[in-house]
Amino acid sequence: MNDSEMRRRELLRQTRKLYDERQDIPAVHPRYGRIYHSLYDNENEEEPGFSGGSFYIRLVIGILCFICFVYMDQSKVSVAEVDSTAIVNQIEKDIDADTVKEVWKKL
Repeated sequence: MNDSEMRRRELLRQTRKLYDERQDIPAVHPRYGRIYHSLYDNENEEEPGFSGGSFYIRLVIGILCFICFVYMDQSKVSVAEVDSTAIVNQIEKDIDADTVKEVWKKL
């Protein structure tokens, strides 16, 4: 083995060591975090904290909103001068795309 080959092997070893010891993960979108961790994390390392995301929190909030809407509709309750009919009207309301673009540009 000549000197240049030894030098290249040493540089390769140093480069591998540099990237293997790196603890930071690259910028990964939260949606793909679990996939990244399942592919590239070591099995002997434990994941710190809860990495389940916010799906369950959003699901619970959505269910609570639906339950409140059904309650408002069944018992004809008005909250802050808004009843279930006003909510349905706002959901069914057609939106003009040009108006939305103009308002967005003003922000």
